[in-house]
Order: sequence, then C-alpha cells, then structure tokens
Amino acid sequence: MIRIFIESGVSVAKSKGKKTTNEQDFVEKLIAHYFPKAVISRDFEVVGVDGWTNITNQRYDFKQNTDEGGKNLVIFDADEEQNGGGFEKRKAELENLKKQVEIEFELFLWPNNQDNGDFELLLSQAINTKHQCLLDCYDEFENNVRKHDPNEEKYVTPGRKGKIYTYETLHKGLQKFEKEIKAGYWQFDNPEYWNLNAIQLKPLVEFLSLFFGIYR
Repeated sequence: MIRIFIESGVSVAKSKGKKTTNEQDFVEKLIAHYFPKAVISRDFEVVGVDGWTNITNQRYDFKQNTDEGGKNLVIFDADEEQNGGGFEKRKAELENLKKQVEIEFELFLWPNNQDNGDFELLLSQAINTKHQCLLDCYDEFENNVRKHDPNEEKYVTPGRKGKIYTYETLHKGLQKFEKEIKAGYWQFDNPEYWNLNAIQLKPLVEFLSLFFGIYR
C-alpha cells in the first residue's frame, strides 16, 4: 500500500464523515490520470493530517504501513517566509520531525519541491490557460483593495485560497456541480477547466512515478 499524507485531506479516523477535500481530490485524480492501473484503497490511499504540525497524530498509521511493507509519502505546503514557512525551513522541520517520531516517509513540498509556495499556487498554474483572465481579474481586485488599505488594517484579502475557489465557481458550466464542488470534488479531470498535463505538474508527477511507475 502507498499511503499519501497531505494536510487538508480526510484522515483515516474521520473517513466516515467528510468524504474529501479539493486537495485530496486533486491528488487522487492526478494519480488516476497518470497511473490508471492504481486502484484506491487497494494500491493507495490519501490521508489528511489537518496541518503539518499534526503529523505525529498519524504516527501509528505511518508505522503500520511501513511494517506491512508499504510506502509512506508526505505532500505538504512549503509555505512562505511570511507565514513561518519556506521550502528550506519546512523541509528541515519535517526531516527533523521524521527522526524524532521515528517514522519513515518520502517528502514532496507543494508547489514543485524546490520553491516557496503551496497547493493553491500549483493549482493556479494548472488551470486551462484560456481562462487566465479570471485569475488576472482577481489579482487586479486584490491590488486595488491594497491601494485603499496598504497596511491591511480595514480589509482582508482572501489570497490564493479565495482566488482558486473563485476560479472554480465562476464557470457557468460548473454550476450543475455546485454540491460536489462544495463537498471537495472539483472536476480536476475536466480539461475545459484544468490541465493535468501542465508543465508545472512535472516535478510532482516525477516524484509519484518513483512509487507508482508500475501502475501506468
């Protein structure tokens, strides 16, 4: 079993409640796109830990999978220096935590395993580029808000999470999937809106290939 731990997925313990998140849905659909022979629950599963600092709460699941001959993959946000992260810092923190908790895993940090950023940054690079205007308009909106509130004392700009959610919900063609989208199913396998072949996804696909190569 390949067990993939992400930050905002559904945990093993809570799997009977919420079904998915957009992050979990993306990982599962990306695997289905590139490694179609891999079957969820038989060959792999995606597990949420609710933030990288909670990785120790899944210690048993890490160890159990390792003991059974499985592989653990961790895919978390690198984050930015402004929010206490950054690629080098977060990588070092997770490698140290790995030793302290005595668990085994291979690590990949969003967006590309070398730069600062997060899951939403990668998504913004995986849209169908014919809809780039939506992201451009959102950037212009945020910039205008900051001009009126340069010290961010009065208004809160939603940032990348709000930007990506707005992109997903503005399409008329997706309105019929409103309930699914709110539940975390984001139509990532629909090329009208998302490009799973985007060059920016190559580092992640190459990382996954190390473990899913036999399922092509």
